[in-house]
Amino acid sequence: MRTRRTLLAGGLSAVAVPAFAAPAAAYRSALAQAYGGPVDPAAAHLAAQTAAAAAQSRRDELLRGQGLIAGGPGERLRRLWEGRRWLYPDSEAGRNRAVSDMNTRLAAFRPNLRRALGDLPIAPAQVRRASAARLGGSRQLPERGKPGIYYLDLADIRTRPSWSLPSLAFHEVTPGHLLQLPLQAAACPPQARLKASGAYSEAWAIYAEQLCADLGAYAGEPLGEIGYLQWRLFRLGRIVADTGLHAMGWSRDRAVAALTALQGRSVAFTSVEADVARIAAAPGKYAAEGLGALAFNAWRPADRRRWPAFHKAVLADGPWPFGELEKRVREKMLLSGG
Repeated sequence: MRTRRTLLAGGLSAVAVPAFAAPAAAYRSALAQAYGGPVDPAAAHLAAQTAAAAAQSRRDELLRGQGLIAGGPGERLRRLWEGRRWLYPDSEAGRNRAVSDMNTRLAAFRPNLRRALGDLPIAPAQVRRASAARLGGSRQLPERGKPGIYYLDLADIRTRPSWSLPSLAFHEVTPGHLLQLPLQAAACPPQARLKASGAYSEAWAIYAEQLCADLGAYAGEPLGEIGYLQWRLFRLGRIVADTGLHAMGWSRDRAVAALTALQGRSVAFTSVEADVARIAAAPGKYAAEGLGALAFNAWRPADRRRWPAFHKAVLADGPWPFGELEKRVREKMLLSGG
Protein backbone atom coordinates (compact mmCIF):
# COMPACT_ATOMS: atom_id res chain seq x y z
CA MET A 1 0.00 0.00 0.00
CA ARG A 2 1.09 3.57 -0.55
CA THR A 3 -0.42 6.98 0.19
CA ARG A 4 -1.07 9.37 -2.65
CA ARG A 5 -2.68 12.79 -2.81
CA THR A 6 -5.39 12.84 -5.40
CA LEU A 7 -8.15 15.07 -6.72
CA LEU A 8 -11.36 13.14 -6.20
CA ALA A 9 -14.89 14.27 -5.46
CA GLY A 10 -14.14 17.80 -4.48
CA GLY A 11 -10.63 18.27 -3.24
CA LEU A 12 -7.15 16.99 -2.52
CA SER A 13 -7.09 14.30 0.10
CA ALA A 14 -4.60 11.71 1.25
CA VAL A 15 -5.83 8.19 0.62
CA ALA A 16 -4.17 4.80 0.79
CA VAL A 17 -4.45 2.99 -2.53
CA PRO A 18 -3.24 -0.44 -3.61
CA ALA A 19 0.04 -0.49 -5.51
CA PHE A 20 -1.55 -1.23 -8.88
CA ALA A 21 0.41 -0.72 -12.06
CA ALA A 22 -0.17 2.72 -13.56
CA PRO A 23 -3.47 2.57 -15.44
CA ALA A 24 -3.46 3.02 -19.18
CA ALA A 25 -3.20 6.65 -20.18
CA ALA A 26 -6.14 6.17 -22.52
CA TYR A 27 -8.47 5.20 -19.68
CA ARG A 28 -7.26 7.98 -17.40
CA SER A 29 -7.99 10.39 -20.24
CA ALA A 30 -11.42 8.85 -20.92
CA LEU A 31 -12.37 9.05 -17.24
CA ALA A 32 -11.19 12.65 -16.96
CA GLN A 33 -13.13 13.60 -20.08
CA ALA A 34 -16.31 11.89 -18.85
CA TYR A 35 -16.02 13.48 -15.39
CA GLY A 36 -14.85 16.87 -16.57
CA GLY A 37 -11.70 16.99 -14.45
CA PRO A 38 -8.76 14.84 -13.36
CA VAL A 39 -9.50 11.66 -11.40
CA ASP A 40 -7.13 9.01 -10.11
CA PRO A 41 -8.72 5.66 -11.12
CA ALA A 42 -7.20 3.71 -8.22
CA ALA A 43 -8.39 6.27 -5.67
CA ALA A 44 -11.84 6.30 -7.29
CA HIS A 45 -11.95 2.50 -7.04
CA LEU A 46 -11.05 2.59 -3.36
CA ALA A 47 -13.50 5.41 -2.57
CA ALA A 48 -16.36 3.43 -4.15
CA GLN A 49 -15.38 0.24 -2.34
CA THR A 50 -15.26 2.08 0.99
CA ALA A 51 -18.69 3.66 0.47
CA ALA A 52 -20.09 0.30 -0.69
CA ALA A 53 -18.78 -1.46 2.42
CA ALA A 54 -20.64 1.07 4.60
CA ALA A 55 -23.85 0.55 2.60
CA GLN A 56 -23.51 -3.23 2.84
CA SER A 57 -23.00 -3.03 6.59
CA ARG A 58 -26.14 -0.91 7.04
CA ARG A 59 -28.14 -3.19 4.73
CA ASP A 60 -27.02 -6.23 6.75
CA GLU A 61 -28.10 -4.54 9.97
CA LEU A 62 -31.54 -3.81 8.50
CA LEU A 63 -31.95 -7.35 7.16
CA ARG A 64 -31.20 -8.74 10.60
CA GLY A 65 -33.77 -6.36 12.01
CA GLN A 66 -36.34 -7.99 9.73
CA GLY A 67 -35.60 -11.35 11.35
CA LEU A 68 -33.45 -12.48 8.40
CA ILE A 69 -30.57 -13.91 10.40
CA ALA A 70 -29.77 -17.35 8.98
CA GLY A 71 -27.41 -17.61 6.01
CA GLY A 72 -25.09 -15.05 4.46
CA PRO A 73 -26.17 -11.53 3.41
CA GLY A 74 -26.93 -12.68 -0.14
CA GLU A 75 -29.19 -15.50 1.05
CA ARG A 76 -31.03 -13.22 3.50
CA LEU A 77 -31.55 -10.65 0.76
CA ARG A 78 -32.87 -13.34 -1.60
CA ARG A 79 -35.46 -14.41 0.95
CA LEU A 80 -36.60 -10.81 1.40
CA TRP A 81 -36.71 -10.27 -2.37
CA GLU A 82 -38.91 -13.30 -2.91
CA GLY A 83 -41.32 -12.49 -0.09
CA ARG A 84 -44.72 -12.62 -1.74
CA ARG A 85 -46.19 -9.86 0.41
CA TRP A 86 -43.74 -7.36 -1.14
CA LEU A 87 -44.48 -8.35 -4.75
CA TYR A 88 -47.21 -6.76 -6.86
CA PRO A 89 -49.58 -9.08 -8.74
CA ASP A 90 -48.69 -9.76 -12.37
CA SER A 91 -51.87 -8.08 -13.59
CA GLU A 92 -53.25 -4.76 -14.74
CA ALA A 93 -54.37 -4.05 -11.18
CA GLY A 94 -50.93 -4.91 -9.80
CA ARG A 95 -49.14 -2.62 -12.24
CA ASN A 96 -51.59 0.20 -11.64
CA ARG A 97 -51.10 -0.16 -7.90
CA ALA A 98 -47.30 0.01 -8.24
CA VAL A 99 -47.54 3.27 -10.20
CA SER A 100 -50.11 4.67 -7.77
CA ASP A 101 -47.86 3.82 -4.80
CA MET A 102 -44.91 5.62 -6.41
CA ASN A 103 -46.95 8.74 -7.15
CA THR A 104 -48.41 8.76 -3.63
CA ARG A 105 -44.88 8.52 -2.24
CA LEU A 106 -43.64 11.39 -4.42
CA ALA A 107 -46.55 13.64 -3.52
CA ALA A 108 -46.24 12.96 0.20
CA PHE A 109 -42.51 13.69 0.25
CA ARG A 110 -42.55 16.73 -2.04
CA PRO A 111 -43.11 19.31 0.78
CA ASN A 112 -39.90 18.08 2.44
CA LEU A 113 -37.88 19.08 -0.59
CA ARG A 114 -38.30 22.78 0.17
CA ARG A 115 -35.97 22.36 3.15
CA ALA A 116 -33.21 21.44 0.71
CA LEU A 117 -34.19 23.26 -2.49
CA GLY A 118 -35.51 26.58 -1.22
CA ASP A 119 -37.18 28.57 -3.98
CA LEU A 120 -35.95 26.47 -6.90
CA PRO A 121 -38.94 25.68 -9.13
CA ILE A 122 -40.14 22.07 -8.83
CA ALA A 123 -41.98 21.18 -12.01
CA PRO A 124 -45.07 18.97 -11.67
CA ALA A 125 -44.13 15.39 -12.56
CA GLN A 126 -45.44 11.87 -12.11
CA VAL A 127 -44.93 8.18 -12.92
CA ARG A 128 -47.03 6.44 -15.55
CA ARG A 129 -46.96 2.91 -16.89
CA ALA A 130 -44.94 2.36 -20.05
CA SER A 131 -46.92 1.11 -22.99
CA ALA A 132 -45.74 -1.77 -25.17
CA ALA A 133 -44.20 0.87 -27.45
CA ARG A 134 -42.24 2.46 -24.59
CA LEU A 135 -40.71 -0.59 -22.90
CA GLY A 136 -37.46 0.17 -21.10
CA GLY A 137 -38.49 3.35 -19.31
CA SER A 138 -38.38 6.88 -20.69
CA ARG A 139 -39.04 10.48 -19.68
CA GLN A 140 -41.12 13.32 -21.03
CA LEU A 141 -40.41 16.86 -19.84
CA PRO A 142 -43.26 19.09 -18.64
CA GLU A 143 -44.66 21.46 -21.25
CA ARG A 144 -47.66 23.75 -21.80
CA GLY A 145 -49.14 23.05 -18.41
CA LYS A 146 -48.65 19.28 -18.72
CA PRO A 147 -46.66 17.45 -16.04
CA GLY A 148 -43.36 15.75 -16.63
CA ILE A 149 -43.71 11.99 -16.92
CA TYR A 150 -41.51 9.01 -16.20
CA TYR A 151 -42.83 6.00 -18.09
CA LEU A 152 -42.03 2.93 -15.99
CA ASP A 153 -41.56 -0.49 -17.59
CA LEU A 154 -43.30 -3.02 -15.35
CA ALA A 155 -43.34 -5.95 -17.76
CA ASP A 156 -41.36 -8.02 -15.23
CA ILE A 157 -43.28 -6.78 -12.21
CA ARG A 158 -42.77 -9.93 -10.11
CA THR A 159 -39.07 -9.03 -9.80
CA ARG A 160 -39.85 -5.48 -8.56
CA PRO A 161 -40.65 -5.67 -4.84
CA SER A 162 -42.51 -2.66 -3.50
CA TRP A 163 -39.57 -1.59 -1.33
CA SER A 164 -37.32 -1.24 -4.41
CA LEU A 165 -39.44 1.44 -6.13
CA PRO A 166 -39.35 4.59 -3.92
CA SER A 167 -35.67 5.32 -4.57
CA LEU A 168 -36.26 4.79 -8.29
CA ALA A 169 -39.11 7.32 -8.16
CA PHE A 170 -36.90 9.90 -6.46
CA HIS A 171 -34.15 9.28 -9.05
CA GLU A 172 -36.36 9.57 -12.12
CA VAL A 173 -38.94 12.15 -11.01
CA THR A 174 -38.36 14.63 -8.17
CA PRO A 175 -35.85 15.64 -6.99
CA GLY A 176 -34.04 13.67 -9.72
CA HIS A 177 -34.21 13.96 -13.50
CA LEU A 178 -37.60 15.65 -13.78
CA LEU A 179 -36.46 18.40 -11.42
CA GLN A 180 -33.03 18.86 -13.02
CA LEU A 181 -33.91 18.60 -16.71
CA PRO A 182 -36.53 21.41 -16.75
CA LEU A 183 -34.06 23.68 -14.94
CA GLN A 184 -31.45 22.75 -17.55
CA ALA A 185 -33.87 23.61 -20.37
CA ALA A 186 -34.65 26.97 -18.76
CA ALA A 187 -30.93 27.79 -18.43
CA CYS A 188 -30.32 27.18 -22.18
CA PRO A 189 -26.70 26.04 -21.80
CA PRO A 190 -24.67 26.04 -25.02
CA GLN A 191 -24.34 22.71 -26.81
CA ALA A 192 -20.57 22.63 -26.35
CA ARG A 193 -21.00 22.79 -22.56
CA LEU A 194 -23.72 20.15 -22.61
CA LYS A 195 -21.45 17.83 -24.55
CA ALA A 196 -18.62 18.37 -22.07
CA SER A 197 -20.94 17.72 -19.10
CA GLY A 198 -22.16 14.24 -19.92
CA ALA A 199 -21.97 12.90 -16.36
CA TYR A 200 -23.86 15.77 -14.74
CA SER A 201 -27.51 14.77 -15.24
CA GLU A 202 -27.15 11.17 -14.10
CA ALA A 203 -24.87 12.23 -11.25
CA TRP A 204 -27.56 14.63 -10.01
CA ALA A 205 -30.25 11.93 -10.14
CA ILE A 206 -28.03 9.50 -8.21
CA TYR A 207 -27.33 12.20 -5.65
CA ALA A 208 -31.09 12.92 -5.46
CA GLU A 209 -31.62 9.38 -4.13
CA GLN A 210 -29.21 10.08 -1.28
CA LEU A 211 -30.66 13.55 -0.68
CA CYS A 212 -34.10 12.05 -0.04
CA ALA A 213 -32.63 9.50 2.34
CA ASP A 214 -30.79 12.30 4.15
CA LEU A 215 -34.05 14.27 4.40
CA GLY A 216 -35.71 11.37 6.21
CA ALA A 217 -37.54 9.60 3.39
CA TYR A 218 -37.00 6.23 5.09
CA ALA A 219 -37.26 7.23 8.74
CA GLY A 220 -38.91 4.32 10.52
CA GLU A 221 -39.15 2.39 7.24
CA PRO A 222 -36.39 -0.25 7.14
CA LEU A 223 -37.62 -1.93 3.96
CA GLY A 224 -37.58 1.33 2.02
CA GLU A 225 -34.07 1.99 3.28
CA ILE A 226 -32.99 -1.48 2.13
CA GLY A 227 -34.31 -0.60 -1.32
CA TYR A 228 -32.39 2.67 -1.29
CA LEU A 229 -29.21 0.86 -0.24
CA GLN A 230 -29.64 -1.69 -3.04
CA TRP A 231 -29.76 1.15 -5.57
CA ARG A 232 -26.77 2.80 -3.89
CA LEU A 233 -24.78 -0.41 -4.18
CA PHE A 234 -25.74 -0.62 -7.85
CA ARG A 235 -24.39 2.90 -8.47
CA LEU A 236 -21.21 2.37 -6.43
CA GLY A 237 -20.66 -1.02 -8.04
CA ARG A 238 -20.52 0.65 -11.43
CA ILE A 239 -17.56 2.75 -10.28
CA VAL A 240 -15.86 -0.38 -8.93
CA ALA A 241 -16.44 -2.34 -12.16
CA ASP A 242 -15.53 0.53 -14.50
CA THR A 243 -12.20 1.22 -12.81
CA GLY A 244 -11.57 -2.50 -12.27
CA LEU A 245 -12.12 -3.41 -15.92
CA HIS A 246 -10.32 -0.50 -17.50
CA ALA A 247 -7.58 0.46 -15.04
CA MET A 248 -6.74 -2.72 -13.14
CA GLY A 249 -6.93 -5.42 -15.75
CA TRP A 250 -10.05 -7.17 -14.44
CA SER A 251 -11.78 -9.75 -16.59
CA ARG A 252 -15.53 -9.48 -17.14
CA ASP A 253 -16.01 -12.54 -14.96
CA ARG A 254 -14.20 -10.82 -12.11
CA ALA A 255 -16.34 -7.71 -12.53
CA VAL A 256 -19.53 -9.81 -12.51
CA ALA A 257 -18.36 -11.57 -9.35
CA ALA A 258 -17.53 -8.24 -7.67
CA LEU A 259 -20.93 -6.70 -8.47
CA THR A 260 -22.76 -9.83 -7.40
CA ALA A 261 -20.89 -9.78 -4.09
CA LEU A 262 -21.84 -6.13 -3.57
CA GLN A 263 -25.50 -6.34 -4.55
CA GLY A 264 -26.55 -9.93 -3.93
CA ARG A 265 -28.74 -9.46 -6.99
CA SER A 266 -29.25 -6.49 -9.27
CA VAL A 267 -32.02 -4.06 -8.35
CA ALA A 268 -31.78 -2.42 -11.79
CA PHE A 269 -33.86 -3.42 -14.79
CA THR A 270 -30.97 -5.45 -16.18
CA SER A 271 -28.77 -8.37 -15.20
CA VAL A 272 -25.34 -7.97 -13.63
CA GLU A 273 -23.81 -9.59 -16.73
CA ALA A 274 -25.56 -7.15 -19.08
CA ASP A 275 -24.50 -4.21 -16.95
CA VAL A 276 -20.85 -5.32 -16.99
CA ALA A 277 -21.02 -5.57 -20.79
CA ARG A 278 -22.38 -2.03 -20.91
CA ILE A 279 -19.62 -0.76 -18.63
CA ALA A 280 -16.96 -2.54 -20.67
CA ALA A 281 -18.17 -0.81 -23.84
CA ALA A 282 -18.05 2.73 -22.39
CA PRO A 283 -14.79 3.30 -20.46
CA GLY A 284 -15.13 6.01 -17.83
CA LYS A 285 -18.82 6.85 -18.40
CA TYR A 286 -20.42 5.00 -15.47
CA ALA A 287 -17.59 5.70 -13.06
CA ALA A 288 -17.85 9.42 -13.86
CA GLU A 289 -21.59 9.46 -13.12
CA GLY A 290 -21.16 7.78 -9.75
CA LEU A 291 -18.16 9.95 -8.86
CA GLY A 292 -20.17 13.05 -9.73
CA ALA A 293 -22.81 12.02 -7.18
CA LEU A 294 -20.09 11.49 -4.58
CA ALA A 295 -18.74 14.92 -5.46
CA PHE A 296 -22.09 16.61 -4.84
CA ASN A 297 -22.22 15.00 -1.43
CA ALA A 298 -18.63 16.00 -0.67
CA TRP A 299 -19.23 19.64 -1.64
CA ARG A 300 -22.53 19.98 0.23
CA PRO A 301 -22.27 22.06 3.43
CA ALA A 302 -22.74 20.26 6.72
CA ASP A 303 -25.10 23.02 7.87
CA ARG A 304 -28.52 22.11 6.43
CA ARG A 305 -29.60 25.75 6.46
CA ARG A 306 -27.13 26.27 3.62
CA TRP A 307 -28.47 23.45 1.45
CA PRO A 308 -30.92 25.60 -0.57
CA ALA A 309 -28.10 27.95 -1.60
CA PHE A 310 -25.88 24.99 -2.44
CA HIS A 311 -28.47 23.25 -4.60
CA LYS A 312 -29.29 26.49 -6.38
CA ALA A 313 -25.59 26.94 -7.15
CA VAL A 314 -25.45 23.40 -8.54
CA LEU A 315 -28.66 23.47 -10.59
CA ALA A 316 -29.67 26.97 -11.63
CA ASP A 317 -27.23 27.47 -14.52
CA GLY A 318 -27.50 23.97 -15.97
CA PRO A 319 -24.73 21.40 -16.38
CA TRP A 320 -20.98 22.00 -16.21
CA PRO A 321 -18.01 19.64 -16.29
CA PHE A 322 -17.30 18.73 -12.68
CA GLY A 323 -13.87 20.37 -12.53
CA GLU A 324 -15.41 23.70 -13.56
CA LEU A 325 -18.60 23.13 -11.59
CA GLU A 326 -16.75 22.76 -8.30
CA LYS A 327 -15.08 26.15 -8.73
CA ARG A 328 -18.35 27.82 -9.71
CA VAL A 329 -20.27 26.31 -6.80
CA ARG A 330 -17.64 27.37 -4.26
CA GLU A 331 -17.53 30.91 -5.67
CA LYS A 332 -21.33 31.22 -5.59
CA MET A 333 -21.54 29.93 -2.04
CA LEU A 334 -18.99 32.51 -0.92
CA LEU A 335 -20.81 35.33 -2.70
CA SER A 336 -24.17 34.29 -1.25
CA GLY A 337 -22.74 33.97 2.23
CA GLY A 338 -23.82 30.32 2.12
